[in-house]
Amino acid sequence: MKNPQTLAEKLYQRFHDPKLKSIRDYACCAFTLMWCLGIEPDDTEAIMTVADMIDKKVLDPDCTVYWSTATKYLTGRNCSVEYVAISSLKGIKDRTPVKYTYNGKSHWVGVEKGKIKFNSLENSVCVNKGKPVTMRVLTISGGF
Repeated sequence: MKNPQTLAEKLYQRFHDPKLKSIRDYACCAFTLMWCLGIEPDDTEAIMTVADMIDKKVLDPDCTVYWSTATKYLTGRNCSVEYVAISSLKGIKDRTPVKYTYNGKSHWVGVEKGKIKFNSLENSVCVNKGKPVTMRVLTISGGF
């Protein structure tokens, strides 16, 4: 998975599907969750997975992620979530979803070893000009 949201934008320019528009506009958090869980299909399959999650009501039509429900759907395992305010990527070791904000907008990226390692967009203004504000610490439990 490289930049599935950027691919969704290109597809939406040709196919004006409401679900594709939602994925293009709001699925950064869902894609980041997939990456943090080690689920890294190609961009097309990632878009299809998010579309399936919307159809199965694991995500809202606006791609709002319910961390525990989405993790259970994707992995079959339980997940607890801790919401942590941050101002820096320092100290983030494991794959972690991090939200950046800029000028009233936000965008989720995957951080590992203190660096952004996954961005669903090829170019994000929130990342380029904004700052990290919160992260989710995911604790996965249970077996398959």
